[in-house]
Amino acid sequence: MSNKAIVETLVSAIDRADEASVRRIVDENLVSHGALGDVHGPDGFIGIMLQNVRRGFPDARVELVTVVEEGDLVSFRLDGSGTHLGAFLGLEPTGKTIRIRGIHHVRIHDGRIIEHWQGPDILAMLVDMGAFPPTTQGR
Repeated sequence: MSNKAIVETLVSAIDRADEASVRRIVDENLVSHGALGDVHGPDGFIGIMLQNVRRGFPDARVELVTVVEEGDLVSFRLDGSGTHLGAFLGLEPTGKTIRIRGIHHVRIHDGRIIEHWQGPDILAMLVDMGAFPPTTQGR
């Protein structure tokens, strides 16, 4: 399987909340780097990328928009949405539709993801949830 196909499989699995497919392509020694700290292995990845998001946005959908591959590194952009129906980042449900998007990078070795850099657009999510209103000041 090509590195691009591995990323396509990953994003499809995230979209469907398919933990079994994630486990097939995420290495046991994976390190996923994020703003809230690193998580490790398939369980850590599933916890932060699937379960955490699905708790807040049970109907979350994402799609792969762009893929750039160079050697063992693949960068990709996701775009999607979900309804804020559960607590997320300490914010109680608002019932609002939010954008789920981001730019992520992975390193692949022997057909498995061994490193991941999270790049979710948390600011867009906070704006959509009404927790961080945009300002026109200074424009």
